[in-house]
Amino acid sequence: MPKMRLIVHVAEPFDFGRLNGGTPDLTGWTAQATPAYSDWVVHLDRPAQIGEDEFDKIKISSRYAGETVSKVLDGFGFTAVNIQYPRKEEGGRLYWHFAMVGNVLLAPEKE
Repeated sequence: MPKMRLIVHVAEPFDFGRLNGGTPDLTGWTAQATPAYSDWVVHLDRPAQIGEDEFDKIKISSRYAGETVSKVLDGFGFTAVNIQYPRKEEGGRLYWHFAMVGNVLLAPEKE
């Protein structure tokens, strides 16, 4: 499956950009960019941080009932998404923690 480049814009928390290098945009890639996957894991180009948690991947899913993340493939611009990042419990178990909302957009082709 080919890798798809994405830009994920974090709208909330509102100060995400200030805490992450001055930009609320995360760039990265996913190999799950098909309608077959309802959630896409995006591997980030650079790590991001919320509070004490640093992460290098996020999981995005559609924000609204009846929509899918694959709507972004239609090329009409931003698609609203819920954004989760991986966290570890005290026992070491990894789980996805919902903490952000935003939009996803296909990244422009590099020249």
